[in-house]
Amino acid sequence: MERDPSEIMREIVNRLKNLSAKELLSYAIFNEEEEAKYYAELARRAKRRSVKVLFEKMSEESKLHENTLRNLFDRLFPNEEPVKVDIPPVEVYPFYPKFENAKDYASALRYCMESELFAKQTYELLASVARDEKVRELALSLMIMEQKHYEEIKSVSELIEAFEHRRSSPWELDSGAYLLTDDVKARYFLLDFLDEPKRLLALVRDNPRKFSEFIEDCGKVLWITKAEVENAVPPELLPDVRGEIAHFFKECASKERRGVVFIQNLSYLVTQLGFRETLDFVLYIKDLAILNEGYLIATAIPDAFEKREWAILTSELELIS
Repeated sequence: MERDPSEIMREIVNRLKNLSAKELLSYAIFNEEEEAKYYAELARRAKRRSVKVLFEKMSEESKLHENTLRNLFDRLFPNEEPVKVDIPPVEVYPFYPKFENAKDYASALRYCMESELFAKQTYELLASVARDEKVRELALSLMIMEQKHYEEIKSVSELIEAFEHRRSSPWELDSGAYLLTDDVKARYFLLDFLDEPKRLLALVRDNPRKFSEFIEDCGKVLWITKAEVENAVPPELLPDVRGEIAHFFKECASKERRGVVFIQNLSYLVTQLGFRETLDFVLYIKDLAILNEGYLIATAIPDAFEKREWAILTSELELIS
């Protein structure tokens, strides 16, 4: 009978508490090395685009962590090699699902979330025993990064589970307007959602270059900002781009393609335009999407809205996750 991975991780953490800083640093190096290989193998096996990209990203960042830790080890212990510690890495019993259905993806993501929490605990221990201030600072920095990894994987897991509950997939959504409460979920959603018949026009608050790279240059990206740069739209002038959006939907329909307008962070727009004007803008785009067999995808943080405002917004945009 296979043991619960979380039980194994708890045992390993208890054994790590008795290690020296040198041994903990060595253990962290080897664990990051194994983690990078594990994520790379998961990425190779995964068929779903969003999950493949997530695992590739986790693998690359684990490699960076390993290199950073090795550089620190060389500085602290010159002319020495990291020592082998008689404690197995967290992937001692690596979990490799077949990735044939949503349940396989959900299981893999849950396992990876446990793994990231384990890595966070490892760095917490390293920070607590470190005598060198730079070691402690690095350990705390890596601890924060592992927490971010956990949260990113959790967002994708929740997205997968939301569509499993709907008994559908992102690419099967009918024309209309949809809402996500997390920008991370939205980026990974778009990776699965954007297929050949669709064209994207994105209005974002994130760095537009990085956003475009993440979605693999699948459409035009406008930056909502007060900075005077190329492809920028000041928030107060957003209502003035209605004509461009209408043209975008009509052009897509004329070429038998489905237009997708993505608006990131409606909460920010409300701070700049007020709720009524933001809602008018959103509903205008929703109606254009419906008329042209297209889509409006938006993100918003629930806590940024009054209860009544959120009720209105979610009555007009279907909440995905």
